[in-house]
Amino acid sequence: MDSLVVLGVQCTFSLLVFFLIIKWYVIPEINQENKFNVLAILLLVNVFRYLPLSLFMPGQVSPDFPPYLKEIVAHGDFLSGLLALIALLLLKSKKRSAIGFTWLFSAVSIIDMVVVLALAMNEKVYQLSLGANYFTVSVYVPLLIVVQGMILKILLTKVYR
Repeated sequence: MDSLVVLGVQCTFSLLVFFLIIKWYVIPEINQENKFNVLAILLLVNVFRYLPLSLFMPGQVSPDFPPYLKEIVAHGDFLSGLLALIALLLLKSKKRSAIGFTWLFSAVSIIDMVVVLALAMNEKVYQLSLGANYFTVSVYVPLLIVVQGMILKILLTKVYR
């Protein structure tokens, strides 16, 4: 089976599963009393975006993986994870700047995901050996997409007020 087809099937299933989890277990639980806690959990999922720094470790991905793309993936995700952590800390400290910082995180995160996905598809990295990073691509990235959608839903509907 073609590697792009395999990745497409796996990402589609991951998106579906995470969407159903959010739909069945997260959305019904959002109310005025716990909206900040739900947003905090969604931000917490993004804190682990330091993981793509492993692209710089020897033998983790194919030597043919474009060096410029390693830089963009690793640094964009690390920045997104750092912003998610700061937004989470502000939120849990009940600081007024928490929502603004969550918006900043969301903007950077969305730009990062769109740019990286477009470049990765253009470079056909799905044809390269990704080692353990394949799990990130086929499971964690779809989770991040669904979670980012939920964060935006909360921010845009002003549930946080």
